[in-house]
Amino acid sequence: MKAVSRLQELFSLPDQARPLLSQALIHASWTYENQAMIARYRQRDYQVLAFLGSHVLVYEYFLATAQHLAVDPPEEFPFGHVPNDIFDSAFRRAGLAPGLLLGAGQSSMGIPVEMGSDAFQAVLGAVSVAEGFPDTLATQWPAEWRSLWQLIVPTAPLPIDPTSRLERAASAMKLQLRHEYRESGPDHQRRYAATVIFESVALDLSTRMDGAAALGKTPAKHQISRLVLNVLDRLADQSPARSFDSANERDRSLARFLLAQQAFVLAMSPVPPQRWISQRLFGLHLASDSAALLMWAVGVDELLSLDVALQPGSHLREAFRSAVDTTADADRALDTALAQAMDAIEQFQDPEAVDPAFLQHLVQLCDVYRCLGIDDPDISLSELVDDWRVLHRGRLKTATQWPGVRISARERATADAALSAVTAAGHETSAEVVGVSPLHLRFRSTQPLSRSSAEGVCALWSKVSRTTSIMPTDHGIDVIVSTTQTPVDPGPVTQAVVDALRPSPEPYRAAVADLLHDLKNQLVASRLASSHPAESRTAQLQQQLTASRHLDEAHSLALRVRAATSILRPAGTESVELGGFLRQYAAAVLTRLPGNISLSVPEASHPVHVALEARALNAVLDNLVGNAIEALRKGGAITLAWTADEYEAVVEIADNGPGLPADVAAALASGERVRSTKPGGNGLGLLGVRTLLARVGGQLSATPAPSGTAWLITLPIATSTTSEST
Repeated sequence: MKAVSRLQELFSLPDQARPLLSQALIHASWTYENQAMIARYRQRDYQVLAFLGSHVLVYEYFLATAQHLAVDPPEEFPFGHVPNDIFDSAFRRAGLAPGLLLGAGQSSMGIPVEMGSDAFQAVLGAVSVAEGFPDTLATQWPAEWRSLWQLIVPTAPLPIDPTSRLERAASAMKLQLRHEYRESGPDHQRRYAATVIFESVALDLSTRMDGAAALGKTPAKHQISRLVLNVLDRLADQSPARSFDSANERDRSLARFLLAQQAFVLAMSPVPPQRWISQRLFGLHLASDSAALLMWAVGVDELLSLDVALQPGSHLREAFRSAVDTTADADRALDTALAQAMDAIEQFQDPEAVDPAFLQHLVQLCDVYRCLGIDDPDISLSELVDDWRVLHRGRLKTATQWPGVRISARERATADAALSAVTAAGHETSAEVVGVSPLHLRFRSTQPLSRSSAEGVCALWSKVSRTTSIMPTDHGIDVIVSTTQTPVDPGPVTQAVVDALRPSPEPYRAAVADLLHDLKNQLVASRLASSHPAESRTAQLQQQLTASRHLDEAHSLALRVRAATSILRPAGTESVELGGFLRQYAAAVLTRLPGNISLSVPEASHPVHVALEARALNAVLDNLVGNAIEALRKGGAITLAWTADEYEAVVEIADNGPGLPADVAAALASGERVRSTKPGGNGLGLLGVRTLLARVGGQLSATPAPSGTAWLITLPIATSTTSEST
């Protein structure tokens, strides 16, 4: 028993540990052939110690990983584990293979990976028992086995195994998953074939897939998991129908089952979009590329062959819209351009400093914000070209025939802006169709354009429509519209994607556009007043006064624009613990609350993190609580309450004041612009709150109350990739 003595020496164990170390090196095939000796010495094979050792190693792995993550946290922790081939490698590198007792039949066939892994885990289980179950084996680990420790207890997280990946996907899809095994072969060379069984409570259906035989249950389970994951990976392709053209009926049947389950789950209730995006389920991972998402949806409708329309109340389009919003880049280009324009206006001290190029830029900003705030009807391309011919008469060359496709209002606005930018220089311009599917429009001038001007227009309009891309060329601007790739009669999934890619109007943006329009008019009036020749000194002073008044009004409007849009700075990826934040917020509000108004907030029953940074949540609450304080001029009570489930949290802000004006409630319910009831107000507060919440997947809604006003703020629960803000 040289191996036992060597282990005893390495770990400095007493003689009482030798039976345990011996047991760790006895395989079941040897116990079967030596039953009398096993009974005489009251021994057994290594299976119990291997089970114990596996738990010891899982603990050691997660302990080392946690210590590493505390120093260098990743964006996402995969929760993997060390595979059997690593333990088998450690077993052989430790020189333990010659000491493993095997039956004659097994000895002739060698030691497979599963067996070497089990034996090594059994050895560590025996050492842990002999050491009295220490907090960690790291402190007792032999110096000459240091390389083995680094092998079996890596500090960096390992990739997750196929079965764990499948279990996560099944959990997201709300599928119940279990395995059955078929055994074959003699005891010393037992082989297992795994069958994975999916049960859908929602569909009241189940399906199964059989795998090939392998040496051990774990390899068999991983083998069948890889087959299912391969089906899921093909379903995640941009062209899922093409991916299954040559597939066997088993794979096609499983694919249809998984697609039907995913569609049902998404249609019945809201889901956390990031979880489905991470798992690459039902196309949500393609949401950042509208053309790819549309292509995927068309393929899925072809694969499912469902001739049904979306039912009222279906959450399918909302799931795609949430995914699109989650993956979309924040409109930093537009927000940055607006902030820079306001900075420039505040620097103007002389009306003559306002040049025509800046005014044109302000007009572009106004057009973009108005486009985002309204919802005009679709238009056919031929009708749009007729409008262009009238507007740019004598300067625009177009073909006689144009494709009979329809485009949305935002797609039209982007094309309008591109054409206007190309014709602005006054040179002859041509408009042509380069391609139909997708629709590719090219606007080209006979003379080169200012590259910086063209890039500025493209930057402003690039985020207006998710289905449109706009890019400068040497002599013009190209516009590509991806929705023209959809079938004339789309299936239910394609229709849901098309609806999701059509963004809802943001009345808040239209209100900002109104301010920008007024601001531009004040700048123009200031410039005109200062530029007209004066007939007398008195007239000149009067013109200077008029110009100065217009410029002062422009400065005032710029401040209002900046204040109104400050709440909508790009959202980060931080989160807050809701209960604690509300208590801290209430304590801060109490310091400035009038004495005749009370404020109550409940204690947190459990910690809940919501996907909104502290600054943004503070702005939301300030707006709503501020409105409540203004409504309670004669005194009253304000209540903050909240609740949460697995997916979202709801905060209620209620007061017992005079109640929400009927016109404000109606405007919010219909999604129209809110007209402020405050003197000098512009209604941007509630619109800003609603828009901010929508950016993170939340909602603002008024709810009936016995008296006063009650607001419900719905917030998504934070994922594990968000960081906490204070």
